[in-house]
Amino acid sequence: MSAAQPLSRMLRQGHWRSATAALVLVGLIVGAVAVGVLRSEVGRSLAGVARSTAFNADVAVIFEDAQAAAELLRLVAAQERLASIEIVLTDGRVLARERRLGGWLGGIADRLAAQLFELQAQAPVTLNDRVRATVRLRGDGESLLRLLGAYALAVLAALAATAALVVAGTRRLEDRITAPLDELARFTRSVRAHRDFERRASPAGIAEIDALAEDFNALLAEVQAHEAELLTREKRLRTRNEALRLQAEADPLTGLPNRATFAARLQQAVDRAAERDGALGLMFVDADRFKAINDTHGHAVGDRVLVEIGRRLQRSLRESDLVARLGGDEFAILLEPLADAADADLVARKIEAQMHQPLRLEGVSPIVPRVSIGLAMYPADGADAQALLQHADRLMYERKRAQREAPAV
Repeated sequence: MSAAQPLSRMLRQGHWRSATAALVLVGLIVGAVAVGVLRSEVGRSLAGVARSTAFNADVAVIFEDAQAAAELLRLVAAQERLASIEIVLTDGRVLARERRLGGWLGGIADRLAAQLFELQAQAPVTLNDRVRATVRLRGDGESLLRLLGAYALAVLAALAATAALVVAGTRRLEDRITAPLDELARFTRSVRAHRDFERRASPAGIAEIDALAEDFNALLAEVQAHEAELLTREKRLRTRNEALRLQAEADPLTGLPNRATFAARLQQAVDRAAERDGALGLMFVDADRFKAINDTHGHAVGDRVLVEIGRRLQRSLRESDLVARLGGDEFAILLEPLADAADADLVARKIEAQMHQPLRLEGVSPIVPRVSIGLAMYPADGADAQALLQHADRLMYERKRAQREAPAV
């Protein structure tokens, strides 16, 4: 495939071809007309000179005064730039003759001029309607060719001036066409590079280019609308995916991480502790007398109690710790990092202090949530996540049995 040419070059070449063809055609027409007009004028002029000479030579012819005739012919030949002029009597004798001598170049010019013009003319010298002699003359071809050359130079100068005007007009037309096209091309490249679909192309003042810009602006509007739709759809998908992720990872009632999320986080914490020879704590927390709360006040109140227990557990922990609802009235807490069991006991006391505060709900007598806590330490109470869960669960139930039964609410 051949390389694409710039529009300016194509326009310039097209204009030059058209202008050259037009100028050549005009030059040929003007030249032909000029030659025709000059040919006609030369013929009429020579015929007039012949008649005028015949009129002025009548006396010299009557008296056959060769000297007077010669002076007349010499004067006419000089004034009219003739190649030759003669007066021939009716009996064939030449009364007088005047001839300009030229070189070989003049002879060539004379022959060439003879092909273009009628260089010969004659007129009778009459007396009482009787022809007494004939004036014969021949024009100077070299002078005519010089005149024709000067005329041709004038025509060429006019054509050159016309060509200069054509060049100037062509340049202006090129700029008028290519400048808005270049601007539109730069605009499209900028939009493509920066993906700025809100921009719009400006009108150029040329109907076709303005129509192209309007079509491009319409396309930009469609792309912008499509992009906005895609962004809205993408945002909805992200929101939906985030909601699904939260549903998959969080407990729908309390918003705390669910059992699966907690199990994954616990396994990760155990792996980190194993790599660093560190320690961590796992608490199993179970709400006491929760069934009695449900039976007495209903499941709606029971749900609010679970939500409040989750909040109080969160307030008792550090930012690095994690609390999750495993299901029902069971919660689990991951204490990471943990230096020793004393730190875990401190957290347990904070939890119990939070639970002692009564929960006041509208239409229900104050409820004091109580919990039982079982603590397992890694690696002392278990070398893996499952062992820690089992140990903490067992301690929690042992403590629940050992505690006094809380007063009924």
